[in-house]
Amino acid sequence: SDNKPNGKGERAPPGSGRLGPVASLFKWVGVFVIVLAIAFGTVAKVRPSLFFKIPRVGHIFWELSGGDMPPYFSTDPYEGDNHLRWLKDRDVVISTGTKSGTTWMLFCTHQIRIKGQDGPQPFVDLSYTTPWPEMMQHPDRYSAMQQMDMMLNVTLKDGSNLNDYWNNAAYPFRIFKSHFSPRRSQDDPNQSSYGVLPVRERPNVKYVAMVRNGLEVVRSWNSFVNKHRDELRNLWGGFPARVLEDNPEEVIQDWLPGGIQGRAWFEYVAGWWKVRHDPNVLLLHYSDMTANPRPGIVKLAAFVGVDLTPTEMDDVERKCSKEYMSARPEFFRYLQPLNPTFGNGEEGWVNLGAMEVWAQTEREYFQDQDDLVEWARAGGTFS
Repeated sequence: SDNKPNGKGERAPPGSGRLGPVASLFKWVGVFVIVLAIAFGTVAKVRPSLFFKIPRVGHIFWELSGGDMPPYFSTDPYEGDNHLRWLKDRDVVISTGTKSGTTWMLFCTHQIRIKGQDGPQPFVDLSYTTPWPEMMQHPDRYSAMQQMDMMLNVTLKDGSNLNDYWNNAAYPFRIFKSHFSPRRSQDDPNQSSYGVLPVRERPNVKYVAMVRNGLEVVRSWNSFVNKHRDELRNLWGGFPARVLEDNPEEVIQDWLPGGIQGRAWFEYVAGWWKVRHDPNVLLLHYSDMTANPRPGIVKLAAFVGVDLTPTEMDDVERKCSKEYMSARPEFFRYLQPLNPTFGNGEEGWVNLGAMEVWAQTEREYFQDQDDLVEWARAGGTFS
């Protein structure tokens, strides 16, 4: 017993001979924390993709372990000299900003290269015809570079070869999707981990970028993210988390510099603005394209080197229209032949208070470059 007489004939105070229940609890909690920290460190070092097995919050552990966000984006296809393995001269990379008309520009550029006619293969899905190299189709089955190799040899359910849809010799050029920015110097204070596209290293590859008003992007993203399929969230540890539509301030914070989506607008705009006069870059604005599509399509066709007759131009413009594309949602499911688990959607809103925060951040981030701020908001000509 704790209070047996000690050597001096005195009884020991209670709890002096063994740990009390509270102290014992703290001891085991400490042991548990140590074990958990060791397990976390081991997983983070050996196989961080295991974090995605944790329902709903696994992506948080992935980010804490140093994983990039969004977790299904990989810069590997463009890192170092990796682009030399798959990117060819005359290829066109459509690297529009997030929620800035990406699907539209991909489909329109494809229509330009086939002159508004039937292509060499029936059109099944945009991801078959204009692949997205940086989009990981599974967390741990293969790397982004392995995906590129696999796309040359995938046989689809109907027996056709995926390679014939995107790498067909009948095309005058191939088209790839991206959301990344041009490579930037290491001493750039706004250096982005998404600044990986070899724009100046590959002058014979053409790059089409498009910016949209930042608040419109956030509004569009707000609803889009909630319409991702649960299969995708389950695959990536709960990412992307659903957005509460009654908390626009939280959404705005995610998109400001340093936020989880901060690279997707501010760093994207700054990166493409610096190369806007490069001969292999076409920088467009969403407002200009939606206000008067035909001149934009003419400019895009000239940039990729396709001559269109007036009749062909009419066909391309018709197929690039919202009416034509909206009537064919099956074209834009973004199927993933290596792992079909992606959904799509759009709409949303932002309140006035959040808009003021955004406007102030625009001025601060772009260092009062009024011409850049105004163009990023509304488009128009630039010098």
